[in-house]
Amino acid sequence: DAGADWRERAVRALTPSFYGRGAAVAASFDLWITPPEYTGLAPQFLRAGDPGPVAIPTGSVLLAQVHGGGRVPQLAIDAEGRDLQPVDKQNFRLEATLSGGRMLSLTQGGATLGQWPIEIVPDNPPAITFAQPPKGTARAALRLDYRASDDYGVESVKAVIHRTGDKPGDPPSEEAIELELPLPGLHLKDAQATSYHDLSPHPWAGLPVEIRVVATDALGQTGESEAVAMTLPERVFNHPVARAIIDQRRELAKDPGSAPAVAEIIGDLNTRPVLYRDDTAVYLALHLAQLRLQQGSDKTTIAGVQQILWETALRIEDGRMALAEQDLRRLQQQLQDALAKNAPDAEIERLMNELRQALDRYLQSLAEEMQRNPDAARQPADPSKVITGRDLQRMLDRAREMARSGARDQARELLSQMQNMLENLRAARPGQMQRGASEAQQMMRGLQQLMQRQQQLLDKSFRAQRQQQGQQGQQGQQGQQGQQGQQGQQGRQGQRGPRQPGNGDPGEMGQSGEMGDEAGEQEGLRRSLGELMSRLGEGMGDIPDPFGRAERAMRDATGALQRGEAGEAIGPQTEALDQLQQAARDFAQQLQQRLGKGWGDPSDDEIGATDRDQRGRIERDPFGRPTSSNGTYDQSDIRIPDENTLQKSRQILDELRRRAGERSRPLIELDYIERLLRRF
Repeated sequence: DAGADWRERAVRALTPSFYGRGAAVAASFDLWITPPEYTGLAPQFLRAGDPGPVAIPTGSVLLAQVHGGGRVPQLAIDAEGRDLQPVDKQNFRLEATLSGGRMLSLTQGGATLGQWPIEIVPDNPPAITFAQPPKGTARAALRLDYRASDDYGVESVKAVIHRTGDKPGDPPSEEAIELELPLPGLHLKDAQATSYHDLSPHPWAGLPVEIRVVATDALGQTGESEAVAMTLPERVFNHPVARAIIDQRRELAKDPGSAPAVAEIIGDLNTRPVLYRDDTAVYLALHLAQLRLQQGSDKTTIAGVQQILWETALRIEDGRMALAEQDLRRLQQQLQDALAKNAPDAEIERLMNELRQALDRYLQSLAEEMQRNPDAARQPADPSKVITGRDLQRMLDRAREMARSGARDQARELLSQMQNMLENLRAARPGQMQRGASEAQQMMRGLQQLMQRQQQLLDKSFRAQRQQQGQQGQQGQQGQQGQQGQQGQQGRQGQRGPRQPGNGDPGEMGQSGEMGDEAGEQEGLRRSLGELMSRLGEGMGDIPDPFGRAERAMRDATGALQRGEAGEAIGPQTEALDQLQQAARDFAQQLQQRLGKGWGDPSDDEIGATDRDQRGRIERDPFGRPTSSNGTYDQSDIRIPDENTLQKSRQILDELRRRAGERSRPLIELDYIERLLRRF
């Protein structure tokens, strides 16, 4: 039997061949190499005779197609060959993923159609490092700057934070905080970015940690930086009630079993709403936290109470500014992420509008806070570092225009600059401190420590009074009623007015040792205040009156504690704390005025120079605008201004009058402008 294909074989036998032995008989072939999509590289088309070696990214897909030739072609990588799959009688096809090899060849029927030396390019893991060491900002945020690179693009970056041991050599904790860090774009081979993270509510705030940044590429490969040790930024609270709340929050983090004791202390704080300006929201929040702690101390309950206590402390410390600050940070991050991910224009526009509103709310709350604290509002500042609310709004408008025109990278960079300015907005201080400012700051810190110690003694007195009341029973209640008429000046204590101690009461005798210790602490605190007043008198001459009133209240409290009368000590201790707070405000105001001249005897070049050429700085109001300081200094200390200075003053006055006529401005700004005009 000649077989079914005898005719085809006969034709081939009788037809002369014009090819040499081993020559290719295929009509044509196509060889395509398609790199992985994440590489962003274009496909390569290989032709016979192309010079090599051919660089091929690992994971590329090879597509070989052969038309004609009759026999089944074979594709070989080094010594390993594979047959192409027939599509029909004249066409063959094969796909293969390339991950290794040095020589690629295509043959058919013993003839070589093409041969190419190849080089498989590996996909290396990404590299990442800190562009600068992590640090805290003026608003207690964690600033992270990283620089990452990858041969085909970085896909994600995160920071991993571990708690380090309290002793040298202790291993880091297994528990970790992971923060997703923003990328400045998609699939960037080189990425550098700065991000801010508010970790001040975390229980690790203020504790030593180590931080690494980790980059991931499209294959899931990771690269990480060296660990950097630092202390996690901690929010500093100045208000004594806010500090007391944070202290109890920290106790819950250390020992959840302390929930009953913490609940009792929170209840004590809530009996004195005058200490937190009778804020109803604070009262309700503290009451809710107390109830939850009394009901249980499981992990979920503790976490919820910690959040309540944190937000309450922020409200006491910053008022509405705390919420405005959180909203601003959140929207800044959302807009940065949207720009980096090339979000639709409508989403970018919506986030821009929300960020503008959040910025307005934050600047308004910041202005209100500075009006409540005029000493901080008139801090002299380096003019090269001063940023105004109008400047920030102008930057945001420019970023909006850039995003609309398609320049999203530039818009993101401008927003990053604005965020950096906002994070350091509260830190605006003179470029160089004048003589003696360091000593003055030490005195201010000493005063803050006195307030903290007085608050602790007041808390002890409240606890001691409750213990005495529990032991005294009904007689103690009658004693309280008999004493209330003598405590009109202590209306702050409300229903917890001091009691009249009973003679020979066994509860009081049991408390005498503890009261004696507290009396010693109170007397030591009074002496510390006296030493501070002495130093203050030497440096400033005049001592604010609240210092003296605080000292007298402390003396009264010491006497009550020496008699074992905890209830009698509460009133003077509260008065002492109030006067210390007022003294701190008065001291800050006097300090601000005197630091403009120098501590002690001023030199000529420290007096009366208020323009930029003379001192290199100007004073700013809460809105960042230049203000005159001639109301602060005695006129004998003021140098006669030149014509340029007078012209500037007239321009400022005209501008103030113009703005005063714009009644659409916020009331708080109009009020401030009117006060400035009265000074002119």
